[in-house]
Amino acid sequence: MEREYNNRKNNHRKRKRRPPNKGLGIGTFVYFLIFIYLVYTIISFYLKKEINYYSAEKGFIYNAQIFDGIILRNETVINSEKDGRISFFVPEGDKINIGSLVCSIDTNGDFTNEIQKNINYINNKLAYSNNCNNHISIKKSLYTYAINYNNNDFKSIYKLKTTLKDNLLNITQSMYINNSVDIKSLLKDKKLLESQISSNVNLINAIKSGVISYKIDGYEKFDIDSLDCKTLFKYEGEEIYTAKEDKVQQKKPLFKIIDNDKWYIVANMNKSLLEYIQDKQHLRINIIDKDTVVNTKIAKVIDDNKEKYILLEIDRYFNQYLSNRQVKFEVVYDEYRGIKIPQDSIIEKDFVVLPKGCITQRGNSIGVLKKTFGKEYVGGESVEFIKLKFYYKDENNYYLPISQEGFQINDILVHETNGNYTLNEKKALQGVYIINKGYTAFKLVEEVYSSDNYIIAKPSTPYGIRIYDRIISKPKDIVEDTVIY
Repeated sequence: MEREYNNRKNNHRKRKRRPPNKGLGIGTFVYFLIFIYLVYTIISFYLKKEINYYSAEKGFIYNAQIFDGIILRNETVINSEKDGRISFFVPEGDKINIGSLVCSIDTNGDFTNEIQKNINYINNKLAYSNNCNNHISIKKSLYTYAINYNNNDFKSIYKLKTTLKDNLLNITQSMYINNSVDIKSLLKDKKLLESQISSNVNLINAIKSGVISYKIDGYEKFDIDSLDCKTLFKYEGEEIYTAKEDKVQQKKPLFKIIDNDKWYIVANMNKSLLEYIQDKQHLRINIIDKDTVVNTKIAKVIDDNKEKYILLEIDRYFNQYLSNRQVKFEVVYDEYRGIKIPQDSIIEKDFVVLPKGCITQRGNSIGVLKKTFGKEYVGGESVEFIKLKFYYKDENNYYLPISQEGFQINDILVHETNGNYTLNEKKALQGVYIINKGYTAFKLVEEVYSSDNYIIAKPSTPYGIRIYDRIISKPKDIVEDTVIY
């Protein structure tokens, strides 16, 4: 009995107790929640609609019109009096004085060229002959060597030797030529040949001072003082560039002289431009192909059979437009500057309208007294001061955004003279959504000017848009106070 009892006791001691089943621990539950949050975050990231935004910057929009003009100048065309081969001596666009040589006309052509070759041959002989007593080069070489002498520079002595040898050879050849030719006879022959050239070459000199141009198009015949505008705009001139020609015919253009820096633009006016220039003496234009703004003088307005033309006088940028005849220019009637915003960023939000008589001030805060009715209040009503956090105002009214937490239609406010005032009017105001702080917020946009694609907004509207605000582009389906990131 005792032995069996001891065996049972030992077996009982050897048994392992199993811990009680407590289910999922708190740590497992926390890890599970973190996992669910990560899954939700990842899914939300991939499903979230992409928000595009840009930074608000200063810009401008202007109201303008484009006109087609013709450039005229004081131009005098010089024609040839003879047929022949032509040579020009003044580059295009250079200024010359009266009497300056511009070009020459060789009436004999190849014959004159042969004479010139003989003159060149005589000049070469005379040049060699003049070197007979020319020892200056030898003196210079020796002087230079002495000044720059260096004991360690052996190459210089060989260089000097070669130079002196060449100089002596030239002098020897010159003496030989001098002894074999008659200098007086050469000079006589040269003078004879030059007289033959002068008798066959017609030299053309400038008849006035000015700028030389070889581009002739026929518009030179139109006179500023007696301008026929209809004929001018119907004229179709053919431009020629005489400097590229080798030969010229009698009575054909050689070149033209533009005798001052003033130039003119003639353009057909419309009603808008005619009204705009009333009582104006100057007109600011933008020449489109050069993108240059030019201040012009209104020289005259020409009335030609019910058509009105404007003549603009300009005294700057002459050389830039020397080769131009047709020109497109822009007249800016009005220019508007501010914050430039694309039209597709603009949204409208409803605001309630309340008169200024409802506005009251407590301390440094402005707000309104809003009435609430109910049996729980003493006398059946309660008056609460509500501080205005966001609003827009003009001369007569304040505009407050409609919201569940703020103001709604049919709210009753205290008016300073009329007692109770019921909010019964609303107005849609323009604005944009911004994301400066990571969530969407509405800001007002007070329009200065609007075009098809952009508007210009004031940069100083209370609760309005500011420079560098990050504006959401195309804010369709965007809800205010939505966290973006």
